[in-house]
Amino acid sequence: MKIKKTISLLLFTFIACNICAQYETNTPHWAKDLIIYELSPKSFTSPHEPETGTFSSIKDKIPYLQDLGITGVWFTGHNWADQKHFYNIWTQYASIRPDSLDHTLGTPADFKSMVDEFHKHGIKVFLDIITHGVMKYSPLVTEKPHWFKGESWGMADYDWFGGHKDLDDWWVKTHTDYVTEYGVDGYRLDLRMYRPDLWNKIKENSAKAGHPIVVFIEGLNYSESYSEGVADFYQRITRLGAQEGGLVEGMKLVNNVAAYYDEFPLRHEMLEINKIEISYTDGTCDFCDLRKKEGNLSFSVQKMDPKDMKSNLKITVSGVNKEKSISKIMAFPSRYNHHSFVMGGLHTDKIYPLSLSGLSDITVEFTPFVPDKLLNSCILSCHDEGWEGFNKSENPYVAEGSRCVFGYSCLFTPAIPIFMGGEEFNVDYRPLPMLSYHLYKKERIGEGKWLYGSWIDWDQLKQRKHQEMLIDVKKMIAIRKQEKDVIHSVYNETRPNVESVFYKSTSTIPVPYILWNDKKAILIAGNNSDKDVKLTVTLPLEKIGMKGASRIRLTDLWNGGEKVVELKDLPEFSFGIKRDKVAGGGLAVYKMEVMP
Repeated sequence: MKIKKTISLLLFTFIACNICAQYETNTPHWAKDLIIYELSPKSFTSPHEPETGTFSSIKDKIPYLQDLGITGVWFTGHNWADQKHFYNIWTQYASIRPDSLDHTLGTPADFKSMVDEFHKHGIKVFLDIITHGVMKYSPLVTEKPHWFKGESWGMADYDWFGGHKDLDDWWVKTHTDYVTEYGVDGYRLDLRMYRPDLWNKIKENSAKAGHPIVVFIEGLNYSESYSEGVADFYQRITRLGAQEGGLVEGMKLVNNVAAYYDEFPLRHEMLEINKIEISYTDGTCDFCDLRKKEGNLSFSVQKMDPKDMKSNLKITVSGVNKEKSISKIMAFPSRYNHHSFVMGGLHTDKIYPLSLSGLSDITVEFTPFVPDKLLNSCILSCHDEGWEGFNKSENPYVAEGSRCVFGYSCLFTPAIPIFMGGEEFNVDYRPLPMLSYHLYKKERIGEGKWLYGSWIDWDQLKQRKHQEMLIDVKKMIAIRKQEKDVIHSVYNETRPNVESVFYKSTSTIPVPYILWNDKKAILIAGNNSDKDVKLTVTLPLEKIGMKGASRIRLTDLWNGGEKVVELKDLPEFSFGIKRDKVAGGGLAVYKMEVMP
């Protein structure tokens, strides 16, 4: 009879404590309908010269933002920060005191007045938070030296895991006060959360005060930013600026939206283990890969309820080399290689060499590394777009006037759309005067590519091409808001109701897709070419629950007009799309509703 031994393993993460906490997200109901506009306060309005924006000058632009139709603004600057840091670019990143507002932006009363004005116009306010530390010359470092340990990126790092109750209390109070005293609606966290327990407390305090908030993380992937159920969504999981090769091999979001979301793993799929790998102290390893049907091990996984993401995942492995000592055990979910959800699988380096003493069967327990219950998001451009390697003639804005990219790939997808201030009218890139000289130390002053170091020239809205772009983006946003019961963000535990649509066209275009609920459907088609196209689509009526209908009201949301059509005439539907980057071009959007 074989003897079994249980080895409890900790999931290797960047979080050093509270690994198994798993909080409830408790996302406010309004979050799924967010349309977020990122702005840099110093350069958003700049009434006198670059880098002169203030809370008051931003306040003057709120009617414009309301008319645009966005429902949330993400501020990349509000607290006391070093104006000279980061190559002479004023930046939120160079935080000196997160508990103090930047006096060059205005007074606390100015800030409160601005937030109140945003709320009067139906717009939520989110602040950017640097979570890892402050500048080394911050007064906090002198006042509270025990709060800090080590440094990174020229900053003193908080000692988050040193057991400093006064640091924890200060952090919670600081970010609760921004909610209760000024009325902010949430936070974007630069890269990582570090202490989900503290942010959970901030969310709890805010909810008790009658002001529930949304917290989102920069995070490039789930493994480096795991929030234990506290975050509401990640900013960068779906990022159009990184679509050159597509986040999923062969499935670019700019070319096939439905296929992209079809490849998007659901939370419960991360519990489906298809590979086990055991490394020994002598440098050798054994493995079993079910997908490839390879390896010299075998294993079985204890079935878990997909709704239960808090229990440990138990895996029994057979065929382990009983003469060797183990250094590492790794388990790979079947979808681990998609979207960088897991970096190398579930694993641990935290077990000591273990002699099996004749055992060939072991049972291993992992904390299941699955994505938090999160809303999907899709970011068009953000402050980090550009950087080195950009051609001087290129605009770091991702859309660059493309109605197709703005609508087809971002505003009409089942995710929270995020875009950079000025992109709505394709403002020409205007680098801050000292950007490139200090950033690259090789180009002339005033050149370079980095959206954080740009300012918005509002006079460009006097030009017809920019006016036309703004009109089209406003129309896209209005459509999304009008049809929010169909076009909204969904949680990553639910497959979005999005389906590719078969089509024939006079030229190659992105694959049309359809979104639906139990009452209606929205057909989206894009044309990213410089030519007008005609196409015929075959609608998946059975898939979207319309096969039994006799008549359908068909509304052209992009160009206007509606008609009632017989079902028998609808499966094949022909229409045209104007060329991209011109007024009214790049898109086709049709609504279908079953008639009584």
